[in-house]
Amino acid sequence: MTKLIRRFSFFILIVFQMVFLLAILFDKMATPLILSFIIGISILISIAYFKAPRDEEEHFLEDAYLILFAVLGAVATFYLNTKINLGSIISASLVGFIASFAPNFDKKSSILKEFPAAVYCGSFVGMTSSQVAPNIKFILFAGFIAGAILMLSKNIFNGFGGKLGTIAFGGVAITSVLIYLIF
Repeated sequence: MTKLIRRFSFFILIVFQMVFLLAILFDKMATPLILSFIIGISILISIAYFKAPRDEEEHFLEDAYLILFAVLGAVATFYLNTKINLGSIISASLVGFIASFAPNFDKKSSILKEFPAAVYCGSFVGMTSSQVAPNIKFILFAGFIAGAILMLSKNIFNGFGGKLGTIAFGGVAITSVLIYLIF
């Protein structure tokens, strides 16, 4: 069952990346150079995804704390961005910077080693524009979804750049679609 979940999360991450690239494509469709660049990048990303080594570990529910850490990062960044008006980039940077010190409190703790990445993933969710994320409920739900995707894809794409941002994009996109369909 866990192997099926890991494969499903691998597929979901690829779909998110392709949707993101397609959004860029349709936005800049009139430029042939951009079109060829995006097609080339899409092919290279697909090859890299399928050739990448993947470690399979059997500890699914033991990693549920990643969801909490992602929600914490999302809420902290959203608060700093909207209530203290630091701006989204400074807010996310500050949250990630502070989270990076957590492993120093107990160097043997496996949970604290994973804290910075999960919080930073959540901080990308918290950077979402107020036009997309109008309130804290949206951020909480999107942070939860991003944390769940992070937990499911824990051992996928290690060493690849953009994993945390892609997961955050997925959490915000799924939340936006669900809100659009429900309301």
